[in-house]
Amino acid sequence: MGMLNLIDSFNKNIRIRTKMIILILTVLFLSVIPLSIIILNRSQQIVLKMTFEICTNLAQNISNLATEELLINETYDTTKTAIARLKNSEITGLEDSYVINIDGIYVADLTEKKIGQPVPSNILSYFTSLTQVKLKEFANAGKNVLQFSYPISIEYRNMPMRVGTAVFEFDKDKVYESVEKIRKTIIVVSSIIFFAGILIAAYSAIFFSKPIQILTDGARRIGEGDLSHRIKLKGKDELGELARTFNQMTEQIQDFTQNLELKVKQRTEELNRTLEEVRALKIAQDGDYYLTSLLLTPLQPNNNFCSNIKTEVFMEQKKKFSFRKWNSQIGGDICITDTINLNGREYAVFVNGDAMGKSIQGAGGALVLGVVFNAGLMRSRVEKYQNIFPEIWLRERFLDLHNVFLSFDGSMYISVCMGIIDNQSGTMYYINAEHPWTVLYRDGKATFLEEELALRKLGTPGQEDKFHIRMFPLMQGDIVITGSDGRDDLMIPNEEGIEMMNEDETEFLRRVEEGEGNLKKIVEAIMRRGKVTDDISLIRISFKEDIPEESQENLPPPEIQHAIEETSTLLDKGKVEEAYKKVQQSLDENKKFPDMLKLLGKLYYQMGDYLQAIECFEQYLDINPSDNEYLYALSNTYRVFGKLNQAADVGERLYLREPKNILNLLNLAFIYQELKIFGRATMMVEKVLAIDPENLQAKKLLDSIYETKTNSNYASLNHSQNVEQIYKEAEKHYKEKNYLEALRLYEAILLSDRYSSSPRILFKIANCYSYLGEYDKAIVYYNRTIHEDEFNFHAHNNLGGIFFKQGLYEKAKMEWNKALEINSDFETAAMNLKKLDKLLLQKK
Repeated sequence: MGMLNLIDSFNKNIRIRTKMIILILTVLFLSVIPLSIIILNRSQQIVLKMTFEICTNLAQNISNLATEELLINETYDTTKTAIARLKNSEITGLEDSYVINIDGIYVADLTEKKIGQPVPSNILSYFTSLTQVKLKEFANAGKNVLQFSYPISIEYRNMPMRVGTAVFEFDKDKVYESVEKIRKTIIVVSSIIFFAGILIAAYSAIFFSKPIQILTDGARRIGEGDLSHRIKLKGKDELGELARTFNQMTEQIQDFTQNLELKVKQRTEELNRTLEEVRALKIAQDGDYYLTSLLLTPLQPNNNFCSNIKTEVFMEQKKKFSFRKWNSQIGGDICITDTINLNGREYAVFVNGDAMGKSIQGAGGALVLGVVFNAGLMRSRVEKYQNIFPEIWLRERFLDLHNVFLSFDGSMYISVCMGIIDNQSGTMYYINAEHPWTVLYRDGKATFLEEELALRKLGTPGQEDKFHIRMFPLMQGDIVITGSDGRDDLMIPNEEGIEMMNEDETEFLRRVEEGEGNLKKIVEAIMRRGKVTDDISLIRISFKEDIPEESQENLPPPEIQHAIEETSTLLDKGKVEEAYKKVQQSLDENKKFPDMLKLLGKLYYQMGDYLQAIECFEQYLDINPSDNEYLYALSNTYRVFGKLNQAADVGERLYLREPKNILNLLNLAFIYQELKIFGRATMMVEKVLAIDPENLQAKKLLDSIYETKTNSNYASLNHSQNVEQIYKEAEKHYKEKNYLEALRLYEAILLSDRYSSSPRILFKIANCYSYLGEYDKAIVYYNRTIHEDEFNFHAHNNLGGIFFKQGLYEKAKMEWNKALEINSDFETAAMNLKKLDKLLLQKK
């Protein structure tokens, strides 16, 4: 029926087009009439103008001949001759021409009937009034006459004087006869074209309609169910091609109808097979999803058991699926919390990550983070890996993760918020690598802890040099919430009810306040606000939330506080001894107060008692580890006291917190210059100059480092000597216990490319420094030896010996244990351990 309708429509279109052609021809024909009138008028104007010009020329010629005769008014032979000649000129339509003198008498006439007769007075007044050639049209004896009158004048006293009038009368119909012929020709030709067009249009309509009618009848019969009927059109034009196509379609329909049941059955079987294949693939995919979700589950535990720090986790991945009888979810979010011990202090660990990609790709990134981070946690439970500071621990975890994601060459990134919190003081050390800002909820108000982006996602090249650790001291009752993009990726309806993606970054702060810091209420508030379009994961961290308000034990009594203020004033004035006497009486019993410890540290430092200053600063930082000012003071005191390695350790901690602290950068540069680690010293100075290009102290220090390097023992060596010969001389001095000279030669050998990182030479240099009593430098070279040769148990043993001499028994024990791990038969290390155990037992 659709084809039939199409053919009927086609036939109808032809009829409409035929009518349109006839209408157009009619309009064109009717437009010929005004066109012929326009042409007639225009042609008449042209003919009239030409006639006017002819009459003017004739009148001028006659005037030239008749002027004298008209003036004398005696004989008019010349004038009559001129008029008579007009008979032979065969001027079209000229009926009569005559000349009238000044007295109103016809003196010459083309027909010679009026000569000598007077002109009627009414006509004469018209001729008398003429001053130039004038046309007048009138009817005479059933004819339309065009009369041209020309006044004949002479110049008399510079004035024209009329002496007569020449008149020419034309038959208007004869004058315009040619124009009329043109108009009639246009009308006749247009009529012929019009009727010919109508005939052609009618023929075309009949010619095209007949095959279309055949198509229509055939389509109607087929539409009524006669599939055996075929349309009999055999032309090679479009209609014939359409008929053949229609017949082929009818055959296919007939064949399809007869075999429909079989084809439906075959198609159903094909669809069932395809559906089974899709179902099998779906089951396999869900199996992969389920296996991945099972692998992820143990990698993201909430294992924080700190007494003062509580953690709570919410996780909901966007991708939900079912595998057999299990329902699960998968995505790129991951949350991990745990508890570790560093240097005898307990810390809560947390990490919230959001891997790039959806479903299995994101889950792959989360899986990688979970495996690497949990491996780091496992190492941190081994005692020998616990003797590091929280900043160093956090940097190691960052580098572990970052280096792994770098290996994916841009195919996998992950944003993280990762941190470690001191269970005692509440100091939070953390990093944010392109993760949503961390939120602090305090006293009913939610705020962001970060204000600017510091690190890009893990796996982004060049982040190692930008690494630094953020610090935030938590107060009792504080709540910290970190979460993935899902917390802000909401489709929120506007005033018109149209859902739009949330672009307000403070939206989450209002949800935290609405939920009053309660994780469950916060999630409910988010869900009420809009539709979550991404994975969502949140970690809630609270400090001393359910612990009763602490007493103010760390605040000194008013009298002690007054004494501290007075002592500080005396110190500022440079009265060190007077200041010491001020606090000396209550010194021992008030050392527990942080303000007193800070004061005593500064006091001892100015008195030159650096050991006591170090003790006070360390005790103060145990209570308040986030105070960067006194961390710098401790590093500087270590440096002045000569404990360069400890000074470098503390300074590097501050460097991780504040990479742009100029005082600390200069302090580290001094330390590394003394340790002859010139590359690191130069780097610190260059960082200062990048921040403050005009820093005079940095410029002087850079020159000093260069001078120290060039004027050291390395430069004094004649490098043209044979290295092997120098080594023999160094060994000779070493056996003779001439350690200073041996050291000079060993350090010279270290300059050569071949021995620049030789563990053997580094070990001998470390021994020389040890024998010379320069333990800090010896420690540096023992560590360099171990870096180049991790199985050098002699270096571990000797390093333990130095720590033992410095009273660092735990570090000594750790190094001797490492030596025995490498070589269990190493008796020296075993004896040293027994000696240490005996000493520790006696102290107990």
